[in-house]
Amino acid sequence: MRCNEMQWRSVLFKFIFEEITTMSKTEEKYFLNIAGEFAVCSELAKRNILPNLTLGNKKAVDIIVFKENNVAITIEVKTTNKNRIVTSFLQKYKTPDFPHPDIWVMVVIDKNLQNRFFILTHSEVAYIQMKVNKVDVWKENKGGVDNIPIRFLLDYENKWDKIQTEIN
Repeated sequence: MRCNEMQWRSVLFKFIFEEITTMSKTEEKYFLNIAGEFAVCSELAKRNILPNLTLGNKKAVDIIVFKENNVAITIEVKTTNKNRIVTSFLQKYKTPDFPHPDIWVMVVIDKNLQNRFFILTHSEVAYIQMKVNKVDVWKENKGGVDNIPIRFLLDYENKWDKIQTEIN
């Protein structure tokens, strides 16, 4: 039995539509995070910074950039399509000395699929997270997973020079 072009289109549309509408929350989150990481890599490449994307489910860092002396700069990417970024900050970084990324890039993908980027150092994220949690000492938030509302990040939008400064 042969299908004509219209039948193939119908089958393909049904397959794609069902795949999209039946995607689990975990799958949606995975694709959102991948989109954010690739968007950051694209922005770095536009600035002549060579990004090295790490892949996998148990990675310690999202992107690595090497200085000329082969010293690595590590970048953590957090992506959302909501009005807040889940950082899990104090759940993951138990003390100020705990190994951490050098730079954080928070990506907001809006309903029109437009990207906004907020670039912060690790210490800036720590300061903001403690401000959001209303604590002045480094301690885990016992009320759930740490997150930062986007309104706290506005001063850091498109601050790509922080990465360039870190490289030089």
